[in-house]
Amino acid sequence: MTTRRSVLGMLGAVPLALAARPAFASPNDLDELDDTIQRVIQKFPGSTWGMAFSAPDSSDILYSLRPDQLFVAASSMKVFIAGTAFATLGADHRFRTRIVRTGPVHDGVLRGDLVLVAGGDLLVGGRVRPDGTLLLPDPDHTYGTAPGAAPLHSDPLGTLRRFADDVAAAGITRVDGRVLVDVSMFREGREDIANGGLFVTTSAMMLNDNVMDVVVTPGPTVGAPAALRITPDVGYVRILNQTRTTASPGQMLNFVNDVANPDGTHAVALVGDVPIDAPGLFCCYYVPEPGRFAAAAFAKALRDNGVDATADLLGTPQRHGSRLTEQVSLPLSEQVKVMLKVSSNVHTATWPYVVGAACDPRNPVAAYKDLRARLYSKAGLDPHPAGEDDGRYTADFFVKFLNHVKGQPYYPRFRTALPIMGRDGSLANVQVNSPAAGHVYAKTGTAMVIGPDSVLHKALAGYIVPPSGRPVAFSQMMTVPGNPETVMRTAAQVAEAMGEIATAVYLAVR
Repeated sequence: MTTRRSVLGMLGAVPLALAARPAFASPNDLDELDDTIQRVIQKFPGSTWGMAFSAPDSSDILYSLRPDQLFVAASSMKVFIAGTAFATLGADHRFRTRIVRTGPVHDGVLRGDLVLVAGGDLLVGGRVRPDGTLLLPDPDHTYGTAPGAAPLHSDPLGTLRRFADDVAAAGITRVDGRVLVDVSMFREGREDIANGGLFVTTSAMMLNDNVMDVVVTPGPTVGAPAALRITPDVGYVRILNQTRTTASPGQMLNFVNDVANPDGTHAVALVGDVPIDAPGLFCCYYVPEPGRFAAAAFAKALRDNGVDATADLLGTPQRHGSRLTEQVSLPLSEQVKVMLKVSSNVHTATWPYVVGAACDPRNPVAAYKDLRARLYSKAGLDPHPAGEDDGRYTADFFVKFLNHVKGQPYYPRFRTALPIMGRDGSLANVQVNSPAAGHVYAKTGTAMVIGPDSVLHKALAGYIVPPSGRPVAFSQMMTVPGNPETVMRTAAQVAEAMGEIATAVYLAVR
């Protein structure tokens, strides 16, 4: 039988000093916690784990295992982006999207341009329900071909239709000039979204998360083209259907040969095989020019509402005009939920630009990195930690950062923006029947290297709120080698295992 001392020595686990234990847990509780963590880890042969759990109301450590070893944090690092957004802009910060006209209105005709001025609202479209809550399916539609992804069950032009209503209510029946979108809030960029080498354009204009959803259903016979349902289809891109119906699974759906036309529109081919017995497949087209996409969509919404209008996808809007209407967004504490709860990489790529634009619109990413470094320093951390450029962090770094956030006025709203174990987001199906369900708020992280040297990286970082109400900041990270099949299968098992460890801490801490 293995003794507690020998196991702790093997794993490098460090329980908190005995003198501090009575403040938050009994020795028996900590013994049981040790046993649980050891048992869970041993389910994954060849794995390496790192973790740290802080004591409630203290910077002391309740339990740690390789707390100073660098691990791939994957999407759990999004807490640093969110924390920088909260610290810089504030939980109540709201973004304004304005509609302005550049000329007078005579007899229902606008003698000038109609301009949508983007203000960094990442929820323009149909994600916001009428009651102000968000549609947050997991997986999110921005993950494209991920199993289970699907279009949002809403009107992706919902926001623009409300703007069109306001334009019509102002007595405008025809726009004699152009429909344009102003994206000058910050300099746009191109960012990798860690999805098979795909890049997206980061912009102050985000409509339907800057994707076009495509549902692909099999044709009537093998060999026939599949059927495409595209939303929103606004004339910005023409998708050439080169799919085929097959007897069995084959080539994955993929967009190829994207061509920019002289008028600013695009043509792209969709290729791939759709099994004849499949209920339907899903993919999404990441729009390369969000401003042009939104201009085409706004012009369509206007025409649908009886306003004669034409988008100019190549035009440059004037900076000044008379405001017709505006939309004030949900607060930042709601905006970040798409990045945190369902881990959208499209939103993650855009947030540094939105935050950095508050200081330097022309160099928003550099400004964001400076703001993040200042926040790290305030938390008592190295402003430029080793490994960050490669997405690697230590569990100790996470816990110190999260403990700093715990002391800030925005902490309650930061915490509730995270996935809640057993309840929502990427933790909805983890430890559903656990006593800790509903009491663990944490950002998940998954990264896989698929190939001859397949590796799985998993992470979880956030807060455990025990019955006492005194939160425990924590971080768990692990890595395990395997083959493509085992890595995929193990990912869900590790998510549940990390939830099991969080539950053990919940039960151990008073």
